Amino acid sequence: MMYYVGSFSSPNVIRLADLTNDNHLDIVVTTLDGGFVGVFLGYGNGTFQEITIYWVSFTSSLYGIAIADFNNDYRLDFVVADIINDKIIIFYGYGNGSFQLARTYSTGFGSNPYAITTAKLRNSNQINIIVTLWGTGNVGVLTEYVAAEFANQETYSTGSAPQPYSVTVGNFNDDNYIDIVIVNSGSDNLDILFNSGNGTFKTQVTYSLGTNSYPRYVIAGDVNKDYYLDIVTVNSKNNSISVLLGYGNRTFDIPRMYSTGENSYPLAVAMGDFNNDNRSDLVIANAGTDTIGVLLGFNYTSFQSGNTYSSNNTQGPQKIITCDFNNDKYLDVAVTFSSSNNIGILLGYGNASFGTMMTYSTGTNSTPQSLAVYDFNNDGQLDIVVANSGTDDIGILLGYGNGSFSSMIRYSTGKHSGPAAVVLTDINNDGRIDIVVANYATDNIGILLGRDNLTFNTIMTYSTGDNSLPISVDVSDFDNDGQMDIVVANHGTSSITIFLGYENGRFTTQVNYSTGYQSWPSWITIGDFNRDNRLDIATSNFNLNSVGIFLGYGNGAFTPATIFSTGHGSAPQHVEARDFNNDGILDIAVANYGSNNIVVLFGVGDGSFLLGTPYQTGPGSGPWGLVIGDFDNDTKLDIAVANHESNNIYIVLGYGQELYGSVTLYSMDFGSQPYSVAIGDLNNDGQSDIVVANYGTDNVGIALGRSHGVFDIIRTYSTGVGSAPYSVAIADFNNDNRLDIVVSNSETDNIAILLGSGNGTFVTRATYSTGALSRPYTVAIADFNNDHIPDIAIANSGTNNILLLYGYGNGLFGNETIYTLGYGYLPYSLAIQDFNQDGWMGIAIACYGTDHVETLIEMC
Repeated sequence: MMYYVGSFSSPNVIRLADLTNDNHLDIVVTTLDGGFVGVFLGYGNGTFQEITIYWVSFTSSLYGIAIADFNNDYRLDFVVADIINDKIIIFYGYGNGSFQLARTYSTGFGSNPYAITTAKLRNSNQINIIVTLWGTGNVGVLTEYVAAEFANQETYSTGSAPQPYSVTVGNFNDDNYIDIVIVNSGSDNLDILFNSGNGTFKTQVTYSLGTNSYPRYVIAGDVNKDYYLDIVTVNSKNNSISVLLGYGNRTFDIPRMYSTGENSYPLAVAMGDFNNDNRSDLVIANAGTDTIGVLLGFNYTSFQSGNTYSSNNTQGPQKIITCDFNNDKYLDVAVTFSSSNNIGILLGYGNASFGTMMTYSTGTNSTPQSLAVYDFNNDGQLDIVVANSGTDDIGILLGYGNGSFSSMIRYSTGKHSGPAAVVLTDINNDGRIDIVVANYATDNIGILLGRDNLTFNTIMTYSTGDNSLPISVDVSDFDNDGQMDIVVANHGTSSITIFLGYENGRFTTQVNYSTGYQSWPSWITIGDFNRDNRLDIATSNFNLNSVGIFLGYGNGAFTPATIFSTGHGSAPQHVEARDFNNDGILDIAVANYGSNNIVVLFGVGDGSFLLGTPYQTGPGSGPWGLVIGDFDNDTKLDIAVANHESNNIYIVLGYGQELYGSVTLYSMDFGSQPYSVAIGDLNNDGQSDIVVANYGTDNVGIALGRSHGVFDIIRTYSTGVGSAPYSVAIADFNNDNRLDIVVSNSETDNIAILLGSGNGTFVTRATYSTGALSRPYTVAIADFNNDHIPDIAIANSGTNNILLLYGYGNGLFGNETIYTLGYGYLPYSLAIQDFNQDGWMGIAIACYGTDHVETLIEMC
């Protein structure tokens, strides 16, 4: 049904209200070219009377309008913005649908007032008029001081071409007033507008997010559980998120950046608890790589770069250990150099610095691999034993207690044996130290039982299998019988071998466990990773870019391997277990040869691990071995790594704590371009699930959560050919205690409702048009009319308006209300909150086209 406004009047902004107190909605409309405001009184059956015209002037161009009771007579009035004449005009209502022009207020020369709204920003009965000033790029606020009389306006700059992309709200300074935060993609920063509670906002506080960050999305939440709101931004161009920790006093910590993956181009983020550990986790929509990324919150340890040490006559550092060789109570370092046939000694000063490297020859073509320390001659000084793969022997260098050592004493490990690793223990419980070696070239382990005076029995060997290529060995009592057992990592057969000891240094037949097809395990370490008082085993899997965990049963048997990634292309070479974050749970440090970094897998306590942030060891460095110790005596564990390719020793120092580690990526269909994510328990199993809008493949993806923050393969639901879904949100729309989904389809100009079955599957209930060429972007859910039923707000970037759809509680929606913002506003993002504490939800809108934030305050 059409209603005539007037020839060449150019009707513009429409508002709905009951102007006559007859419980029938009426219409008020402004005209850009007519110079008047039109009123259509409603009959309550969907039809209206003819227009009643209220003139302002023939020269006026009227745009924004807001309705409120300005003179406290319990009758609705309206205020209108005159763009051309730089003023706002108030009309008083008589309660019968008629009005008179009452007040005019200047907004300043050249200000061009545009959109207008009202709110009670002071938490009092005083009304504020908020108007955007298109000509000066400001926001004006007029405060009522007596009924229908307003003070001079206050303006708030929105910056020079900041291109605000996303907005959220929260109480960031603990004053019980709702503040606004905006990310500006054009200026690579975020602005925080603090609500003073008296109708004004403090001048925004700006935080840089880094050059070329291009922030596209922002959320607020308590990341570190200190009861203060923090801010998380998505930075599209530098493939990261930033976390700004709030102090609750209007200040924030410097942004902490976490990678979302190379070329990921992240667009959205949501916060939830994916593994039920009461920590804030994040999920990111990565449009560039067609993935969603998960960052699990945890007590991660952070590191900072230390010093690098090298020597002119050393090449090919291989393995590294730490001990106090000169009895000064400071940790020293010993390292094998396989290419230059020597070992190097660095004496520590206790402040993370070391002296000049001293070297000791291991013999021509000896190719030293692994080393260990013990006091072999009982003189109270530590000695070093080295496995020399090139000369088929082990060598012992006796320590003098001042950091210097004797020439090497050699012991054969067998012809062509090529020992790759050595470990020390008392195998036969006779009180003498014995030596176990992994003979890489002859596919066996060798045991030299110790006697007195630096002598050993003839080597005993145990086969590890044809072509097994044993590369690492360790010892412990796996079956709690008081006898030492042996575990070997077999590089050639991608397995570990267990030898259980029984008496007199003898061992049972081997038992093998696969580390994964062509995994090529390179090192092994032992610890109780699940806190059951039974020893477990960890391997570094060079070719699988992972660590494998074998949980022990306490009887010498183990579970099959559970695999944890060490990063794409990482090629882990060495692993060591220690508790880095002092939570009583073992963590695993990894030297990643392929990705030139070290990383810590942080233990959760049940045998599972979270991947921490990688720390680079230098371009092309090729880290091979690592050792853990407190090199600067600050009670924090540090790591020293032997960089095989760059021929140096690199130190990283334990520093503090990190909120997040490395991102875990879940791939979707090629070209999916995920634009938005939301979190909820879609199948009522107590685990958080993920919903993602796939802009490029016209569907919604569902990833159901399992324990430990792991997600199942993504299932998709079509949103229609060419729909280009942009945003998703989750709520129970039909009151069946099952979560449902709303998605905005930006290219087909509609939203779709998908009703949940409670088991993680969905059916499309209905679609609702958002208007021709509306290009709906963000959808948000709230109860806007206080009927305890979820409603939907949609930001229509194409038609520059906000659309409200009110829910009926059965999965259907209607009674649409449109709030027009103005030409070129391009609303991109919405945030919902009760800004003036009147019990009604308001909307904050990031307007990309006009570089400002608009607010809509709901009136009862």
